[in-house]
Amino acid sequence: MRIAASSDIDKDQATPLGKISAVSDWLGAGDLGISDAARLRALHKLMRAAEDCDADALLDVDYSEEFLARTENPASLPLKRVRAAAVAVKLKSA
Repeated sequence: MRIAASSDIDKDQATPLGKISAVSDWLGAGDLGISDAARLRALHKLMRAAEDCDADALLDVDYSEEFLARTENPASLPLKRVRAAAVAVKLKSA
């Protein structure tokens, strides 16, 4: 699976399949060092989703954090997860 910026791939050589996204598991929002692990987990899930739609590459991967507010889950600590999103493409040369 190739991961690139859209400027790195010739648009004539790629057919966009659509935007896809995947999320990491919920983790404690106060845990130190979880963001990198959560990003990696979300990226791995994103790559599997891209393979499921027969994509050869992901363009412009973007990460965002989502939080579960205490009002939605009052008995526990605040939670967060990482969402990875990208455009899946099929390369003509692949």
